[in-house]
Amino acid sequence: MLSHTNNDLVTRTSADTPGGKLFRRYWQPVALSRELQAGTPLPVTLLGDALVLYRMDDGAPALMDRHCPHRGVDLSYARIEGKALRCLYHGWLLDHDGRCLDQPGEPSTSTQKDRIRQPAYPCFEAGGLVFAYLGEGAPPPRPDHAFFRADPGQLYVSKLFHSCNYLQGLEGYCDPQHLSYLHRFEREASPDPGATSLFSADSSPRIDLEETAYGLRIFSTRQFGDGSRYVRISNYLFPNGAAFDGDPVVDPARRIAARGYSLNWAVPIDDTHHWKYVVIFREDGPVDTAFLDRNFDEVGPDFKSSRNAANRYLQDRGTMDRCFAGMGHGFYNHDLYATESMGAIMDRTREHLGATDRVIIALRKQLLNNIRAQQEGQPPLAAGLDGEASPLADMIVHSTMLDTEASNQELVASALAKRRESIHA
Repeated sequence: MLSHTNNDLVTRTSADTPGGKLFRRYWQPVALSRELQAGTPLPVTLLGDALVLYRMDDGAPALMDRHCPHRGVDLSYARIEGKALRCLYHGWLLDHDGRCLDQPGEPSTSTQKDRIRQPAYPCFEAGGLVFAYLGEGAPPPRPDHAFFRADPGQLYVSKLFHSCNYLQGLEGYCDPQHLSYLHRFEREASPDPGATSLFSADSSPRIDLEETAYGLRIFSTRQFGDGSRYVRISNYLFPNGAAFDGDPVVDPARRIAARGYSLNWAVPIDDTHHWKYVVIFREDGPVDTAFLDRNFDEVGPDFKSSRNAANRYLQDRGTMDRCFAGMGHGFYNHDLYATESMGAIMDRTREHLGATDRVIIALRKQLLNNIRAQQEGQPPLAAGLDGEASPLADMIVHSTMLDTEASNQELVASALAKRRESIHA
């Protein structure tokens, strides 16, 4: 459990909060690439800030405060002129870097425009996502994700709206034990029968952790009666992401061997709403888009699920003999129910954590330690490393069945070696 003070520290992310100052030190997903159409500005809200995102005449994204510095009109309705936005109300022209280029209503001798600076923020586009940096000063180097270098066909990228605080979603990404129940299916009803069997066979996995330069490496080990064990290595990507062996990158019914993994970000819209950004990355070929679309077949063009608290997530108790939650086949809807039903901001003073909550405890500790380090003027974790020093160089996602003894360190070393071999093959 957390005290009220610590719960506020890790859940509040507006600009004037310690958590908000921490989150602004990192690149954050702000939109899907496909949302951002040429010629049409997109209103977005990130960390409580109302912003407008648009494509400049060269196709690159630009981001600035949504409200005109003149009289506060919404710039998501503005005209795009080259790299700038022209406000519809009085014609002020605001460049992508925040400079005011034109004030048609002012005398030609006026120099007021030279003193205007609209808040504007660096952004870049990679892997089907647009990332933004809302912090002070120069942004850190871009994160070196492997999927940034992938062909578009190797990726499935989407998002889902959640009406609750980001931390409830993030903690779910990093919680291995819930896989044994929330996403349990009878084998014949499961979208991934193999995984269903593995997770349901041992509902009390052993959890081990390693602190890393990027966050946490998480080991969950499930034991079987024949002495074999299933080891799954997943990752907490500080401050609000995760990488894990999630959705199959191709339909298991096709029986195609394929390597890949999922990445999620829980990105605060404000303190009581967040986006779940999803990247499914196949390392050795194209993803099975038709199969992966099934997880979003109940999600509308506004990226909101048709299942929600108002309709009790369309739970069908008549299907609970096949689907443990009775909420359809989509794992994302199961997670939506679990995270939203905790409340807008979960009161963590009332919880009772157990042995399989080690990851949750460590994740919160890492957030609190880095918030306090920042308050003391120390650099937070993984902000500013790049190239050979990139903390993501040692990030691996791996799942395996073992019938021999092997330490966690040996599994990591073996997985890293195999990845280096595949890169140089």
